[in-house]
Amino acid sequence: MSRDWERLLKDLERASRLQRRQFLRALLASGVTLAGASALAACRQQATPTAAPAGQTPAAAPTQAQEGGLLKVAGYDNPNKWKGKTLVFAGFGGAMQDAQRKAVLEPFQRLTGATIVEDTTDIGKLKAMVDAKAVEWTVSQQGTFESRVLGQQGYLEPIDYSIVDKSNFFEDIAGEFDVGVIYWALILAYRTDKFGNNPPQGWKDFWDVQNFPGPRAMDKVDGPVGNLEFALMADGVPKEQVYQVMRTAEGIERAFKKMDEIKPHVTVWWEAGAQPAQLLTDGEVDMANAWNGRIDAAQRQGAPIAIQWNQGLLRTDSFIVPKGVKEKELAMDFINFATRPEVQAELSKYIPYSPTNAKAFDLLPEDLKARLPSAPAQKEKMLFADAEFWLANLDKLTERFNDWLTK
Repeated sequence: MSRDWERLLKDLERASRLQRRQFLRALLASGVTLAGASALAACRQQATPTAAPAGQTPAAAPTQAQEGGLLKVAGYDNPNKWKGKTLVFAGFGGAMQDAQRKAVLEPFQRLTGATIVEDTTDIGKLKAMVDAKAVEWTVSQQGTFESRVLGQQGYLEPIDYSIVDKSNFFEDIAGEFDVGVIYWALILAYRTDKFGNNPPQGWKDFWDVQNFPGPRAMDKVDGPVGNLEFALMADGVPKEQVYQVMRTAEGIERAFKKMDEIKPHVTVWWEAGAQPAQLLTDGEVDMANAWNGRIDAAQRQGAPIAIQWNQGLLRTDSFIVPKGVKEKELAMDFINFATRPEVQAELSKYIPYSPTNAKAFDLLPEDLKARLPSAPAQKEKMLFADAEFWLANLDKLTERFNDWLTK
């Protein structure tokens, strides 16, 4: 890997702006070769992590309710199993880590006796620790794409599937160096007071400004990612054929031609995940593509908006173990715990990201399933993002997309 790539990655991380798009563009610019790119899973638009704590902070003591046994996990009934051992978990911070603390970290601590210490995930720090053979973290969270790149670069331990039970995982969740732990989606969101009696059914309706009039907002954060797929589906391409079409020059021309049609009706190209939910809530736009978690939160606060799952773009995040970790068996046991149906179902109660273990859905009420992207009823409606395609084409298509925006 070139020194220019290492320096760019370090600069991006120092600024706390390691967005997925920036990561991929830097990767492509570096000329890094990734064997087996077809194994790469969907990209996730990584939210900027919260500032790292001033020193690592222990997880809060188990709550009284948890001590009372509200969450029981099959196979985890020995509170002395990891007594005297410390597990350092590096997550994304914010609402995600708050939810994990309640649903994953505190229960694991209570049920196994391990001491949990929290930190904030950072690719540059992980690489530096591994390079220096001074690994502090036990388990870290990253986007699945970034995780698989790190694994191929030699920075991660292989997942021990004699400890991590993958028998009920959805497809492509069990990676060689990572385990997918949540699904999230880029979806179509709309105002129910405007289209409640005739809701848009997919991107064809999003593009149909005659029958579905009103201003739109679209994603600028990821540039062409998502927007081009949505344009082709709006033009009649079945979701199963989208990436086949995009792998042709004619398909890309078709996508941009379709983007030309919607461009005059897009009043905001959003640059932060909170924007589309706020724009819809305030009535500044009537439709937007958006992250499902942001829309869900606004819905529960009473905003007159809804999600259309049809033709959404589905993505994942993963847990990874740094190469040279001090407590490898503990790390694998924690990942196994975090992907048990009981634990994944509990996490979904705190944040609307959904399980990667199919059995977790048996433990969830129907009203909650309706809010989660990997529930069978939603998952089958969506397109799973093709990271292999974007690895090969992101740089040139981002440049073209940015040029297109300015015209």
